[in-house]
Amino acid sequence: MASRIVARTRSSDVKFTPPTTHDMVRSLFDPTVQKSFLEVCITLGLLSDFAVCYWGLQKFGLVYVKRAFLIQYLFWRICYNLGIGAALHLQSKYETWSNYAKRDHIFAKDNRSPLARFCQFEIKTKMPEGYDMYSQPEELNVWLMFRQIVDLILMQDFCTYMIYVYLSLPPKWSDMVNWKAGLGVSMILFNIWVKIDAHRVVKDYAWYWGDFFFLQESELVFDGVFNISPHPMYSIGYMGYYGLSLICGDYHVLLVSICGHLLQFLFLKYVESPHMEITYGSESNDDNTQINSCIDDLIAKKNYDYSRPLINSGFWVNNFDKLRFTDYFTIGSSLALICWFFLKRPDSRWLFSLTFTVKFVFSIVVCSILYLQSSQKWFTKLYLKNGYTQVYSYQQWQFIYNFSSCLTYTLLFIQTLARLFDDNTYIEYTQFIFGVLLCALQTWCNSEIRSAISDFGWFYGDFFLSNYITRKSLTSHGIYRYLNNPETILGVAGVWGTVLMTDFSWENITLACLWSGCNFIIVKFIEQPHMAKLYGHNIRVGGIEKTLQGLGPWRRMSEIMDKVENIIIKSLTNHREHYPRSFEKPRNDIKPMNNNPHLKTNSQAWEEAVEDVLGNVTSKLNPDCRFEVEDLGEKSFVLPHPITIHWRVPIELFDENAWIGLYNIIQTRSNSKTTKVSSSGHWSAVCPSAYKEYKFNNLAVTEFKKDKEIAFGKVTFDSNLLHFKPGIYEFRYHAGSPHNVLFISKPFELLLPILDMESSDRLNKQLLQLLASVNAIKNGKFDSHGNRYFTTKIFQRMVKDSLGVELGSDYINRVNGDISAISQRICHIKKVLDDLE
Repeated sequence: MASRIVARTRSSDVKFTPPTTHDMVRSLFDPTVQKSFLEVCITLGLLSDFAVCYWGLQKFGLVYVKRAFLIQYLFWRICYNLGIGAALHLQSKYETWSNYAKRDHIFAKDNRSPLARFCQFEIKTKMPEGYDMYSQPEELNVWLMFRQIVDLILMQDFCTYMIYVYLSLPPKWSDMVNWKAGLGVSMILFNIWVKIDAHRVVKDYAWYWGDFFFLQESELVFDGVFNISPHPMYSIGYMGYYGLSLICGDYHVLLVSICGHLLQFLFLKYVESPHMEITYGSESNDDNTQINSCIDDLIAKKNYDYSRPLINSGFWVNNFDKLRFTDYFTIGSSLALICWFFLKRPDSRWLFSLTFTVKFVFSIVVCSILYLQSSQKWFTKLYLKNGYTQVYSYQQWQFIYNFSSCLTYTLLFIQTLARLFDDNTYIEYTQFIFGVLLCALQTWCNSEIRSAISDFGWFYGDFFLSNYITRKSLTSHGIYRYLNNPETILGVAGVWGTVLMTDFSWENITLACLWSGCNFIIVKFIEQPHMAKLYGHNIRVGGIEKTLQGLGPWRRMSEIMDKVENIIIKSLTNHREHYPRSFEKPRNDIKPMNNNPHLKTNSQAWEEAVEDVLGNVTSKLNPDCRFEVEDLGEKSFVLPHPITIHWRVPIELFDENAWIGLYNIIQTRSNSKTTKVSSSGHWSAVCPSAYKEYKFNNLAVTEFKKDKEIAFGKVTFDSNLLHFKPGIYEFRYHAGSPHNVLFISKPFELLLPILDMESSDRLNKQLLQLLASVNAIKNGKFDSHGNRYFTTKIFQRMVKDSLGVELGSDYINRVNGDISAISQRICHIKKVLDDLE
């Protein structure tokens, strides 16, 4: 501990400079460091453990000695977690030991009691000559004595455990030459690095729980191993336990290790974590941790019929609502599958096929919904256009996602059971226990994810309810402090655990690969692009990634992998348009102007093509021929404005059965002599005496005259004959009943009217006027039978093209075509979609 650091007592606020101290190993085993009486006793006690082990093996045999050291380990582990835990709890809450030292003057110079004399002697022999014990606060002296007790318990705990492991090793060294031993050695080396790096960061002060006694006036920089895992000394700091268990290949060692590790977590939960919250504050009090939770509360506040969704928590479900039928359906489906398995005992191969198929299908469904929702707001629009609310659509998504999770994991569970019940499956207990640990790890990971991002984040709320987000910032606390996407790896740990349980059966390996691949696709190709679009490209960097980036070789390898990944993503998302051959080269007779440096639009090219065809057709006719569209100066008409055509032909070319059709030029293309597509009823006679059986097509003739030389007239296409789909159109004059073309008009554009959505009342008024002009209104309601061409589908398409809002036919029928209700609905949908942008 650096001497320049200033510390202060917790209650009396006395400031002092702590002395230099050393770590446990150096204090006990470095001959250059001064030793106290207790430290010498501790070292001798450790040496005696090995002597007792050797003597016991000679006297009583392996079995009894192993049991004896197992009992010793459990004793010292209880002393650690219960004894030290109780002492620290009393010190944290009541400052019991500091107050006792003050009350009984343990470190007073004139106190000659046996306890005071022993404590003073211990500190004098431990600390260098320059240390003045009597001028220092009692809190520091008590802490120095407490360190001696910690050294005794921790070193005995470690030593007895290692002896027990040594006694559990296989009798033949050749039995340890396998992949498990290699993995175990790697875990031990990793454990050593964790301990060393953790001590580098926290120093002796935190290693010996110094903040239970006094506080340092300096900020600890938590980097290195503290960026990799929460509470690394209690979590990954025990990785060596499991590495040694792998090397031994004895499940008894693994169970003992799990028991010791579990006690350590209890120590963390009930002793250290409460003290950290009192001293430094809780992470949950941070504003960033409350964002998603507040969003859940906001959703419930604004939508009285909203309730927290059912969530599959691995072995149980949360937020069950006894009045929600979908909850019964989800749980009932899982229970029915389990009962079916135990009653019918289906074949494991058949269960594998069923599990694979269900997971694959549900993954496609989930990926498709998320992708379409991210790019087009498709799922929200689907419900909005059919009369439902935005939050209702989100609730349906919650059911789909949770039901798929429950169903697929239930099938995986019974498929694994089927493999375990199979007589051909060899169950290796160590592997099985490690598989259970991986399942527990995934359950913990899911719990931490939900704790960090709440229900809103768990169900991808920012895909569906981004307008509820009050502050657009990604979560960087909890498990997300260490991993950007923990569900990618830890979220499938349990699935790979089933691989260990079933002794690496190919069925479970296949399922684990499927689960991992689906998770990777969702995260990499759907979730990350959406997060970048919503929150910007300043993506957070997890602690593990930050630590690895500090390593030169890893950083260079990461750069190479990023380049390869970008190449693959670009190749997968390269949407090149492939045109038919007829569009690859322009027609020879369509030539751009040399003095025009700009490319012409599609409509201009089509216009030139049609005019070119028109010249070819009419050049052989009488100069008196005429076929013109009235008021074509703007070359466009706003629907449902009537369009009038003036025509004139020589009498020798006139036929009373001649007719004029309205076509989209994309359909007719370059067929200038014969029309090969149907007009679909969008046509009119030119002579009032022709086609009398067709009422609307005959009444469109507004003027008709003929003499010995020419025939001419006017035809008006109104709402009964016009197309209501925007686009480029043309009129064609046909000679008689066949589809032979005499004239083609200049192309023109049909446009939808621009409607005002400032208020629903204004939109209602405009829609009423529009529908009245096309004879599709009756008593303030849309009448789909009033105009044969203005059907419900046409109305839906007009609303979509004109206002950018989709309406479902079911909703229109549900409100009986009420224009007032439809106007309000359109404005509501538009507002929701605008808020989602």
